[in-house]
Order: sequence, then C-alpha cells, then structure tokens
Amino acid sequence: MQSRRDVLRMGAGVATVGGITSLAGCSNVPVVGSYFEDEVDYTEWAYDPAELEQRSLWVAYQDVGSILETDEVPDKGELRDNVTSDYSGALLADDVEIALSVGQSEILSGSFDGGDIVDEMEFGSADSHGDFDVYTDSSGDEERDALVATDGDHLVRTTPAPYGEVEVRDELELLLDTYAEDADRYIDINGNFEQVDGELESGDIAFVNANTESSAEDASDDTTVAMGLVASVDGAEMNGTFVSLYKAESGVDVDEAETQVTEIMGEETDVTDVSQDGRMVTAEYTVPTEEF
Repeated sequence: MQSRRDVLRMGAGVATVGGITSLAGCSNVPVVGSYFEDEVDYTEWAYDPAELEQRSLWVAYQDVGSILETDEVPDKGELRDNVTSDYSGALLADDVEIALSVGQSEILSGSFDGGDIVDEMEFGSADSHGDFDVYTDSSGDEERDALVATDGDHLVRTTPAPYGEVEVRDELELLLDTYAEDADRYIDINGNFEQVDGELESGDIAFVNANTESSAEDASDDTTVAMGLVASVDGAEMNGTFVSLYKAESGVDVDEAETQVTEIMGEETDVTDVSQDGRMVTAEYTVPTEEF
C-alpha cells in the first residue's frame, strides 16, 4: 500500500467504469488551484482528459518550500529525494518551491534555471513546443522514453502511461497548450471539477480528481464523480478539508467520507466534522504532522 505522501505525489485515484476508485493502494499514476496564494495555479495546467480519451483527471499540489521549512515534518530526506530523483545531482530540493502533478506529468517551479538543469542532465534530441524546449530522457525504468520540457521557470516531466494508453508526446503537448491557453482548461468546462476546487482553501498539500462530464453522466447516482483534499501544517498538527461530490443527492453516503479521509491520511486521522450540502459531503479533519 502506498503512503499518503505517495498518494498525493503520484496521483493514485484513477477513474474506473464505476467512478473514482479508492485512493489508498491504487496504481501509480503521476499538485495547484486558484485558491493558492502562490504564483503557481494548478488550474492553469489541468487539461481536458477527454482530449486523450481518458475518463478522469487527477491534479495534486505540494508546497515543497513550506514543508521543508517546517520542523515538525519528519523524513524530509524522502521528500527531497522524491522531488529531485529525476534530475539526480543537477537539481537541489531547496531550489524547488512548488511541485504539481497532472495526469502523468510532474511540474516543478522554484528558484532554479530549467535550462541549466537540462544542460547538466544531457538529455537527448531537443526540439520545442510553444515556449518550451523539449528533451528525451532515456534514463528511467520505463519501456518508453520520458519527455522533459522547460521554459526556464518550470521543469515538466511526462512519463509513459500504464499499458501505453496515452502517448507521452500527446499528453505533454496538451499540458503545455493548456498552460498557454491554447487548449481548454478543465476548470472551465467541467462543473464538478470547478465545484470541488471552489470548496478548498489554501494549503501545503492538496489534490482534486474529477471524472469527465460524459463519464459522470453514465455513472450511477451513488458514484463519487469528483473529490478533493487540502491540508495545512500548523506546528505539530495538520488541519484539512476533504470534499466528495456524488452524481446525485439521492446517492450520497455521508459516512463514507470519514472512511475515505482515513484511508488517505492514515489511521491517526481525527475527523472532527462531516456535513452534507446537496450532493456534496465535506469532512474537516486533523492529523499529527509526524504522520505526514
């Protein structure tokens, strides 16, 4: 079973025919929102998954800089490794401020120069797409090459999807086009994604996962069609909000929210309040920061 950090970083929680799967222990699928005060906004990168014939999109956010500065957060070495492992020796974790995951892509921003990083890594076969230079990375364990792109301010890495269901280049170009506003942003065309995003305030870690509207239309009334979570570190305690949006109000299971939060954040989670508003369930919770 993956740790909650892996869940938030790698994006477990892909959609199945019946809707969004359980978020704990799912397959690895490689984080941002207008509600964050940082310059990075994940809704700027969140593309329409229907363009890739996918049924849902996962986005996740980590304020790496803030987390690394918090004394109560344990195992910072693991977080540093997670952030820099694809750029071994060329990128310092202390130079990374924000890490996002969108689908199979990870976007890093901070005080580094992306051009210097890719030069040092000596990636192959450079070309370009929009304002980004694109490189091939053949050093990973994937059967197909990953792609790395940079405009200097961001490092973007797109890895092959499981079972080859999405071409790496297709996803990378859609991601970059969405950021450049040359393709539809998910928040502008998916009301469920927008509704969940609007319920989350700023935090140190967050995710939103939403089925496409066509997929949601085909789902049963008790299907969770979108969900999201945010958590903020406050000394020895993390405070957060979890929201779950059902297909229909008649299918809402209020008790399920507490189970979902505990599966994501761990057994030490204390769910302090659960409420329902129409087809949305909101759970407020706390968890010891040492459990991060």
